[in-house]
Amino acid sequence: MTNVVAPPAANPWDVTEVAERALDVLRLDPSDMDAARVEAKAAEAVALIDAELDMAVPYATAASIPASVFGAAVTLTVELYRRKDAPGGITDSWSADGTYLRLSADVMKGVKSAWPNFGHCWSTISMSGRSFFRCVTNAFVRSWPNA
Repeated sequence: MTNVVAPPAANPWDVTEVAERALDVLRLDPSDMDAARVEAKAAEAVALIDAELDMAVPYATAASIPASVFGAAVTLTVELYRRKDAPGGITDSWSADGTYLRLSADVMKGVKSAWPNFGHCWSTISMSGRSFFRCVTNAFVRSWPNA
């Protein structure tokens, strides 16, 4: 039996709005020479969030995307943009005891907590020679036999 998993739904993001909000956070002018880089990072951020949410059905409009998920897209855009300033994952910041601060290898780590109830991840598992669909949603797992 071959199982094909559909790609996550692409939500109708307003990538320009995400980039504009990120520019505000970064205190950059929209005519700044890095504005195009921020716009590219916004497109990357929404694609990463769509993949992480793994929704079967997208939101109907950009306005229907929850504020917490939209805010996570803005935060992720800023974090992706700022990674250029941290070669090797070491920032130019330091702690009170004089040690350097490292960036997380998981770019989604800082924003995943914004949507604890939105994700839907489907997979197929085999147990005792039987195939099961597995749905992980809202911090619980439900499994049932694959027909």
